[in-house]
Amino acid sequence: MGETQAKKKKAPLSMWKVILIVIAVVYVMSFIIPSGAYERDGKMAIPGTYQIIDKIYLNPAQVILAVGDLVYSTFGKLFVTLIIMGGMMGIVNSTGVLDRALSNLIHRLKDKALIIIPIYIFATALLGCVGSMISTVVLFIPLGITIAKQLKADRIFAVGLVILGSFTGFMTSPINPLTGLLGQEIAGLAPYSGSGLRTIVTILNLTVVSAYLIFWVKRCQKNPEIYAKNFGGENTVEEGDVPGAGEYRPMTVREIAILVIFFGAFIFFAAGGPTLGLGMTQLGSIMLPVAFIEGFLAYYDIDETMRRFVKGTQDMCGVMVFMVLASVMSVILNNSGILDTIVYYISVPLNHMSSAFAAIGMFIANGLINFVINSGSGQTAVMMPIMAPLSDVVGVTRQMAVLTLQYGDGFTNLFAPTSVNLMACLAMAKVDLKQWYKFLIPCYGMLFVIMIASIFVGTAIGF
Repeated sequence: MGETQAKKKKAPLSMWKVILIVIAVVYVMSFIIPSGAYERDGKMAIPGTYQIIDKIYLNPAQVILAVGDLVYSTFGKLFVTLIIMGGMMGIVNSTGVLDRALSNLIHRLKDKALIIIPIYIFATALLGCVGSMISTVVLFIPLGITIAKQLKADRIFAVGLVILGSFTGFMTSPINPLTGLLGQEIAGLAPYSGSGLRTIVTILNLTVVSAYLIFWVKRCQKNPEIYAKNFGGENTVEEGDVPGAGEYRPMTVREIAILVIFFGAFIFFAAGGPTLGLGMTQLGSIMLPVAFIEGFLAYYDIDETMRRFVKGTQDMCGVMVFMVLASVMSVILNNSGILDTIVYYISVPLNHMSSAFAAIGMFIANGLINFVINSGSGQTAVMMPIMAPLSDVVGVTRQMAVLTLQYGDGFTNLFAPTSVNLMACLAMAKVDLKQWYKFLIPCYGMLFVIMIASIFVGTAIGF
């Protein structure tokens, strides 16, 4: 009995407990922090216009009644896509073809199998650079888990593989439309200017991320109990679906066709938005017939196809509920009037720093703001009108002000418990926040050093 109680005490906080704790903390803060507001020109905050307003106290009923509309407007389209993509993954996973293909690839590559990691990281980073594969990254977690199993890694690696490429590319991208280009437009700079330094930092960061993930996999492979603890007893292929699925054998024409359509669909989904101008619901709708084609190729009748499809959608339900809960924080921050107050008081100390340290202060300030404004374009619209004139006063170029905003917004995306994208990925992969921080801090610590060095270099050369 004593041992059972000890195990319960040592059990890590689940994602559900973490999100509820964060909601409670934010709600308490809404009673303590003064309500305030900037005057706005459209969505843009006007510098120097912040003022305290009458304190707004939200009762629980006001918060609850506002959540539905926010969830619908923010995630409604994503929820439709999650359902369809989850169904398609359910059909493909049930065939065992994806597991077999990755197993065969790793068998052929042998000692070179880890080359999969940098290829995946740089490919997803390219999509992240243009602002794609950020809000939809959770859709790729099942694929990450499959790769993790084949490489004998753990669930944390699965999340890292899927999320680090796109988010790291987004963080320093020379072509990021949501923070970089929008920030340059607000600051009165030429679009895509200063791309040289950003490109160098992006390549360095992605190289570090790839090397760290390779190190992590090798660490897992040296400790088989890590794999057993993460995936012991699990089987993504239902018994009897694919005889001998774990054995090495050449792929059949039918299996190759399933793979080509599967990866073709994912590539089209990831690249279709920025290149063809397709919206999320349009891309999701295209995946519906893809799911039926995969079922046909697997020799399923319509009833069996739909059974597999519905089973796949069930895996997405927990993530969707999690996103609903996360929206409660946004309601409290915005409707209580404390968001602008937090922005104002974080920006005040920057007036008293030297130029180089002011630039670093801007980086850190934007990173802190990202905990409460977890949207790249939203943070840029609020912060850049404040940071641009502030940079003129403290002797920092406006280009550097944009860069530090981009750095700050991107860097804490994968730390903030208020990040819906991060928390949804962790919830789907069954990884708790403490485990994630232990994995992420060494990697992003190295990236932090690279970015701080780039700020010093940029300040010295008048970037």
